[in-house]
Amino acid sequence: MRTSLHIFLLTLFAVFFSSALFAQNPIKWSFTAKDAGNCQVDLTFTGILEDGWYTYSQFLENEEGPVATTINFEEGANFKLIGKAAESGEIIKVHDVIFDMNLTKFKHKAILTQRVEILDPSKPITGYVNCMTCNDEMCLPPKDAAFSFKIPVLAGCSANSTNH
Repeated sequence: MRTSLHIFLLTLFAVFFSSALFAQNPIKWSFTAKDAGNCQVDLTFTGILEDGWYTYSQFLENEEGPVATTINFEEGANFKLIGKAAESGEIIKVHDVIFDMNLTKFKHKAILTQRVEILDPSKPITGYVNCMTCNDEMCLPPKDAAFSFKIPVLAGCSANSTNH
C-alpha cells in the first residue's frame, strides 16, 4: 500500500512540475505599427526577456541548433511584405552552452521590424511570432504569440491610390 502512495505522489509531483514548466513564458511580446510613407508601414515586434533568458535570431546558420524566431503572417490581399524583417535590440553573438555552438541570440530585448506595403488599410494584418527561449540550463518548447496590427491612417495613401 505504501509503495502505491509513493508512486501516486511522485506522479502528482511530476504533473505539477511539468505543467509549471510549460506554463512558464520568459518573453513578453508587444506590437506596434508606424507609417513609413509611400503607403508602407513598419510593423515592430518587441520581445522583452526576463533576466537570464534568451531567444534566437531569425537567421540561424545551423539547423542542428535551436528553433529560430519566425514571424508568420496570415495571408491576405491587404498587404505585401517588403524584404525580410530586420533585427535590433540586445543582440549578442556568443558560444551557447546549451547547444555547444556559436549563435546569434537576443538578451533582454528582441526587436524585429518588418516593412509592408499596404493594399487595403481597412483590414488588420494578423499572424503570430514563434520563438524558443533558453537560459544556461534548459530550453522551453517554442511558443506562439498572436498579433493583430490595425493599420494607422496613412498620410496621402488610400486603398485606391496605391500602384499595383
